[in-house]
Amino acid sequence: MLNKVGFSVKEHLQNFVIVSVFYVTAYSLTLGFVVPLQQLVFTNVIYELSLLFLPHGVRVLAIYFFGWRGMLYLIPSAYLMKILSYQAGIPLDPWSPLFNILACYVGFELVRLALPKRFSGAQFPKWRYFGLVALFGSIFNSAAMTLLHQNKLDLFIALGYVIGDMAGFFVCFFILIYGFRFARLLAKVDDA
Repeated sequence: MLNKVGFSVKEHLQNFVIVSVFYVTAYSLTLGFVVPLQQLVFTNVIYELSLLFLPHGVRVLAIYFFGWRGMLYLIPSAYLMKILSYQAGIPLDPWSPLFNILACYVGFELVRLALPKRFSGAQFPKWRYFGLVALFGSIFNSAAMTLLHQNKLDLFIALGYVIGDMAGFFVCFFILIYGFRFARLLAKVDDA
């Protein structure tokens, strides 16, 4: 049964599960591997800041592929990971997950409005458009997170958020690219 926008309940559930699994995986890798390594190498970096924040890539890709629905798919897993971050000793503002997701959506909408021909659906945008969405989303995210966690706009900390978000985006994006290439290679092998 299709709803007004052409998605069945099953498709929404599948999209939600896919986005949630990737978000939780990316966040778990960041929380369990990147942050401890970062604290060993850069002892003066605040806990709320990751210099390789993989979930930003998942947020950007989810919002690009699913639009405003991507925000709805992301919210439960974002709050789950916020709770787990708090349990790991990383205090985050309760509004953080919502502002993270909203910042990516605003970045996406700005790029889409600035480049309407590139997002018409007739052609798939090139990687640089994904990068623009990630950059604008990261700028809005860094401003929001700096204000939430520091109660002021600290440009040095905001730059750290941008660096972490963009590095995380590029890692996720390259994993996606090579994942698709690997899938095509497997399809060719199966056809042979």
